[in-house]
Amino acid sequence: MLQDATRAPPRRAGQRAGAWLVTRLVPLGLIVAAATLLLGGAVLLDARHDAWARAEQASMNLAMAVERDITRSLAAYDLSLQGAAMAIEQPHLAASSPEIRQMAMFDRAAGARQFGTLLVLNAEGDVVASSAGPVPPSTNLAGRDVFRVHQARADLGLYIGHPDRAPAAPEDLRVPVSRRLPLHRSFFGGVVVGSLRLADFQELFARFDLGHRGSITLLRADGQLLARHPVSLPDIGRDFSAAEIVRRFMAAPAGSFPGIAPIDGVERLYTFRHLGDYPLILSVAIAVDDVYAAWWRKAAVIAGVLLLLCVATVALCVIARREIRQRLAAEAALVETAARFERLSQVDGLTGLANRAKFDAELALAWRHAARHRQPLSLVMLDADCFKGYNDRYGHQEGDRVLRAVAGCIKVAATRPEDTGARYGGEEFAVLLPGTGTSGAYAVAEKIRAAVAAAALPHLDSPCGRVTVSAGVALVWPEQDSAPGQLVAMADQALYAAKRGGRNRVEIGLSLAAAPDMAMSA
Repeated sequence: MLQDATRAPPRRAGQRAGAWLVTRLVPLGLIVAAATLLLGGAVLLDARHDAWARAEQASMNLAMAVERDITRSLAAYDLSLQGAAMAIEQPHLAASSPEIRQMAMFDRAAGARQFGTLLVLNAEGDVVASSAGPVPPSTNLAGRDVFRVHQARADLGLYIGHPDRAPAAPEDLRVPVSRRLPLHRSFFGGVVVGSLRLADFQELFARFDLGHRGSITLLRADGQLLARHPVSLPDIGRDFSAAEIVRRFMAAPAGSFPGIAPIDGVERLYTFRHLGDYPLILSVAIAVDDVYAAWWRKAAVIAGVLLLLCVATVALCVIARREIRQRLAAEAALVETAARFERLSQVDGLTGLANRAKFDAELALAWRHAARHRQPLSLVMLDADCFKGYNDRYGHQEGDRVLRAVAGCIKVAATRPEDTGARYGGEEFAVLLPGTGTSGAYAVAEKIRAAVAAAALPHLDSPCGRVTVSAGVALVWPEQDSAPGQLVAMADQALYAAKRGGRNRVEIGLSLAAAPDMAMSA
């Protein structure tokens, strides 16, 4: 029989693919957005590492440049100290006049006058010569560290002392430097001592731009602060050897690490170097915030763009999913409507059975199948008896009710999926029974006839006094080159035989390609 017209049509491959896409589009968009954010995060993290590496390299280059300037100046001043020491060792110098002796000892100091006055102390610490003039001051410096350290150690070399303020100018901070006399002998003959202006280091450091919180610091090897930019006068001469970052300075000849300054508490990237053979440590520090300042600006722009892209991606996926859903819904509605119209075009509107066009198509299909598989094909043709008289007496609406009742009996009798009940035309019906022999077809026809009679619908113009049907049964074994119309003709002939035999009966026609069965009547 026909399928129920309300059954939804099967989903096509395109609809299944669309449904799959709808359920996964937003999750896929979220995955793409997350992958984009992860990739962007990896790029930004790599850029952050690059910013730190560039800051370390720049700090190291700056520290090396400042080291060259400081060591060049110290070497020039040390040459002045050594020149004075070597001049003292000349045997004929003692017999010379004070002016000649002063000129001979301090001629090399002319090119280094910015470092301050040179003094020569004897073994008792008395000043015996000065670069300031031929007559030295009557001063004893035996208690100063620049004297005592050389007195205690013959191998010390150049010594750099503790910062001190000149009595005449307290704001002029200086650090004393000294060498032992004589230079290359084991006995102690005194020292040559001078001083370095710490303001010169401050001016040197100020020429470099390290940001508003960067710093350059010069310390003694024991952790005492000598100079710093930006300048902090109360901290000059202060011992920072207990500070963590200074201990790290003292523990290695060079290096780079992040740390918090003990002076102002700012976190900085510290790059330090010990200045050659001199007992000095140079530190170049850049604030960590300044290291990452450009990176933060770039990261804000990139992160903003990535977030916009991710939001746009997810939003587009949501919009696309909605559009796809609407399209799929519209397409499904169209498909269902088309299927409904197709089914309705194959159904008789009054009885709900197949119409004539559907019956012809099913007959042709069943004919080819039976011919291919060598199976029987049976057909029952039915007709309501004296139907014209019924319509004339009871009206067409009651006639329609009779036709629907007959159709209901056909639906009850022909229950197999391959059976087809159809309204053939007017009050005539057909029941196609593939794979059914004569006895089976007769049983179906008789069941329909008996059901209609049992309904006991009054029909005063019928010999039986009620509505009845007559039926003709035909069977064929189709051949490939035969036409299905002959089966209809045979069933029609059997139906006419039933009419002639008195109506309300079933007649069996002759079978094609098979031995005929005997006729049976109700």
